[in-house]
Amino acid sequence: MGTRNVNTDAFSETLDFLIVAFCRGFEARERAIREKRCGRRTIMEYEYINRRIADATREIVGDDFPNYIHEIGKKIGYAHSRVDGISETDYKVKKRQVKMNIARKMHLLD
Repeated sequence: MGTRNVNTDAFSETLDFLIVAFCRGFEARERAIREKRCGRRTIMEYEYINRRIADATREIVGDDFPNYIHEIGKKIGYAHSRVDGISETDYKVKKRQVKMNIARKMHLLD
């Protein structure tokens, strides 16, 4: 019996909520890291989480990654997006790809 390959249909509502929450906390973790508001171990974990999120997002959307992280975390849609020069359909596809890639990079999805 081989390893089960999870596809996009398996991206559950719970996992989506988790990815949104990780993105929502991105800026707060950045501030905590910058201001050294936590202990060393916590800062290391924050750095790990944020690096995984940023790298996964950058792989899909390039330099526009901060906007996508912000908009996923705040549940901002195309109508109020800071992302410019992209169709609504492409925007939604990119957001979905970013979420999937974050889940993979955080080892929450195969």
